[in-house]
Amino acid sequence: FGNLLGCISARRAKSLFAMIVAALRSILLAVAARDVAASEGQSGWGWRRSTSTRTSTTTTTTVTTTTTTTTKGCTERSGENYDLKWEARGQGFFDSWNFLEWDANNGAAEYLNREQSFAERVVQADDTHSILRVGGRGAHLKRKTVKIQTQKSWKYFLAAIRLTHVPFGCGLWPAFWTRDSSMSWPNGGELDILEYANDIPSQTSLHVGEPNRCQLDAVETSGPGCPAMPDMNHMDYDCVTRYPDRLGCGPNKLPLQSPAEWNQHPVTFVVEWTEDFIKIWRIPDYALPADLTDNWPQPNEWDRWLTSYYPLRRSGDKCPNPENVMAPQHLVLNIGLCGDWSGKIWDKSPTCLGLNSPAQGCRAVDPLKDDGNMENDCCTQYVWDADGSHGTDAFLQEHGFFNISWVKVFQRRDG
Repeated sequence: FGNLLGCISARRAKSLFAMIVAALRSILLAVAARDVAASEGQSGWGWRRSTSTRTSTTTTTTVTTTTTTTTKGCTERSGENYDLKWEARGQGFFDSWNFLEWDANNGAAEYLNREQSFAERVVQADDTHSILRVGGRGAHLKRKTVKIQTQKSWKYFLAAIRLTHVPFGCGLWPAFWTRDSSMSWPNGGELDILEYANDIPSQTSLHVGEPNRCQLDAVETSGPGCPAMPDMNHMDYDCVTRYPDRLGCGPNKLPLQSPAEWNQHPVTFVVEWTEDFIKIWRIPDYALPADLTDNWPQPNEWDRWLTSYYPLRRSGDKCPNPENVMAPQHLVLNIGLCGDWSGKIWDKSPTCLGLNSPAQGCRAVDPLKDDGNMENDCCTQYVWDADGSHGTDAFLQEHGFFNISWVKVFQRRDG
């Protein structure tokens, strides 16, 4: 190697050395992710690695690790001292969650109650991790799945979830979000921390009603010299929601990230909600701060991983009641199927059309606009898979599950 360096310029030697370092770093990250997955039983149907054969629905994704530096002063910082108030982990993970059975998304999800969920093994809890998954066929055109909501709710908090696997692929509509249970939706607010459908990237969104209206100031959201955060809902940062035409606001840093990447490198999502703003971070496992894992979070130091920023108070008259944009919020985790989103956009994905398409006699049904005949819906037919010809059981066994290490909620030390 010394002889080689002697034959080339110092500049090329420096470049070669940098390439070697980068390659070694990628190898170390891949090994770390493999070891984490192995130690935490990353399998959709138990704690052993799945032995099922991959089907044609498998998506191959090139993983790119990027580090973005957020300019100091681009966003507000709370400066708060946080104490741990609630935690779900280990074999008692599900003890303080309620199991919800309603589906407001007109899809193929048959949400099970607590007893059914454990009996059907769509939920499992171990010492090191917990699993939420899509199960087998249920009622006509439905699949068994799960939606859980914290029994407690909080106003202003810092919440975090560490994930070593997320559901990803055609027909799936996973989400980690917050909601109010005291008033009609969306007047109590809803914050989507992680949400996506089929094979599209994930993004965040905020939904409010007219009584708690809020439109974010575009300059405050993406100021000069600061990372751009365009409204990915294309609503000019108007958070008022009334489907199907008004979608809420969604400031997100680009590029959006494919959830398939998170299944190769574990990720932690953190949300901080104060009287003045909402911030969401997506932190890769190799950078997970010790202050968070040790339960003394210092969010002022995390902005390099900031993925979404909602400047409520700084938006002025456009957001006239920033401290009450949302009522106290529950955390919700669920795996939806088809319906208003993943079913409606089925024909926008070449991958999904390769599985079931109008050429095979189906169509992409929008339940809010069409006749609601789900018998001919491409997504519903694929998820239901009446005769097993699509191989959906095997696909969901390998791809249709959350693997969760823990969920934590912190609040300010003064209450």
